[in-house]
Amino acid sequence: MSASNCLPFARGGHSAFPTAPILRVTVWCAFLVVISFTSADPDLWGHVRFGLDILRDANIHQVDAYSFASDRVWVNHEWGAEVITASAFAIGGSAGLVALKMLIVGATLLLLNAVLRREGVDSPFARDGAAAAAIVITLSQAHHVRPQLFSLLLFAILLSCLMAARRGSQRSLWILPPLFAAWANLHGGWIVGGGVLALWTCALLVTGERQRAFWCGAAGAASLIATLATPYGFGLWRFLQETIGFSRPEILEWQPVYAMGWEFLALWLLAFMTMGLGIALAGRENIRLERVIVCVALAAASFKVARLLAFFGLASLFLLGAPIAHAYQRRRATHQRNRGRVLRFGFAAVACALGVFAVVAIRTNVWDLRLDAASMPEPEAVAFLKDQPAGTRVLVWFNWGEYAIWHLSPRMRVSIDGRRETVYSDKVQSRHFDFYFDRRGGATLPHDLAADYVWIPRILPAARRLRTDGDWTILYDGKQSVIFGRAGLLPIRRVASVAAATTPRIFPGP
Repeated sequence: MSASNCLPFARGGHSAFPTAPILRVTVWCAFLVVISFTSADPDLWGHVRFGLDILRDANIHQVDAYSFASDRVWVNHEWGAEVITASAFAIGGSAGLVALKMLIVGATLLLLNAVLRREGVDSPFARDGAAAAAIVITLSQAHHVRPQLFSLLLFAILLSCLMAARRGSQRSLWILPPLFAAWANLHGGWIVGGGVLALWTCALLVTGERQRAFWCGAAGAASLIATLATPYGFGLWRFLQETIGFSRPEILEWQPVYAMGWEFLALWLLAFMTMGLGIALAGRENIRLERVIVCVALAAASFKVARLLAFFGLASLFLLGAPIAHAYQRRRATHQRNRGRVLRFGFAAVACALGVFAVVAIRTNVWDLRLDAASMPEPEAVAFLKDQPAGTRVLVWFNWGEYAIWHLSPRMRVSIDGRRETVYSDKVQSRHFDFYFDRRGGATLPHDLAADYVWIPRILPAARRLRTDGDWTILYDGKQSVIFGRAGLLPIRRVASVAAATTPRIFPGP
């Protein structure tokens, strides 16, 4: 390693003390603490359950058995991700799920590190800085175990292949067809990857690089055909054409960045500044149009839909991170200073102490896939429904549907869950939200569905209205949720517990 790649105070006759490796190990321990911290997404119960069903039956079900209100053929376009997720859970429980997430995020960071090295970034600290930025920007997507994680990794592979082709390795483009074949069975994010590939090809045509554009176009055409290699064939294309769009008002992550709060806006600005700084430092002579077009398009799309923010952040770092790292290297080479032995030993001691703390935190994070108690129903509510001798149809809050499926099926079925358009029409979804928020026409939904129970958050307008509805009786009243039973049921009553939980709730609960 050259002198410019070592810490400044590792020079001046004291280079024998390995301060730089200690710092890097400490930094990566801190990264692992952040990466390993995981909480359960509302859909995690469903992903694991449906994956276990596929493994058990060796069949991808197209008829839903978990909801009594589903009205569409089930197009499970994330079945591959669910099988992998279920396998990780079967092997290691919740720790297996966290380990799977860490492997996916770690592989993405290793790809970023490799791309920057090939771009001439020799400083390991510059590459570590890029990894830190990637962790921060993708945190909203990588905080959970979810199919979107696979899209982030496959998107990173796509960018790596495009940049390798840019350097003259056209063979890397033939990784793309099998990549997209796998992607189409894991998550719908392959559409973003296809858009990036199309923009890249068009930019090469604009700049007159027809041969490169030809090979990219050929790989793109083969990749598009490869996405038919799913259990649904052309049916997947029709499904995505009907359901994918920029307007999903009921889904938080599909809102504009500015509507998500200052945290998301700050992350978008970080990705935007990375893009802008990379363009400015590259200069007019060295900047590539295809890189700029891809980043600008993702900047605009992610500003409109917050779920695309992680793609924007990764594209900015993969495509435009190298000029920033080169500037850091040049500046660092001209600002080297010596440090005393006492300071170096003191620094090493602090770094080692932080490393020990990080190892303990990582161990805890791996074994504790946490549930967000503030947004989840009480364990007593699940126990109450399990004990009921009659009634099988539960009208449930949207975000609790797959949690209920895990704990109550097969005896009880839910009215809706997070699968949304894969098994429910727009009409069914809209009627549920009209009911939850007591909008016009929503009050009759429990009767129209012949529901036996209504299980919803106590703060919803529908809960306040049902308390005064003579056709429904309060069976359970907890801190987070309330359960109503229709008139005529003879439930086993249970007093709600209001005591605060003394230990964290861990997936799968209750």
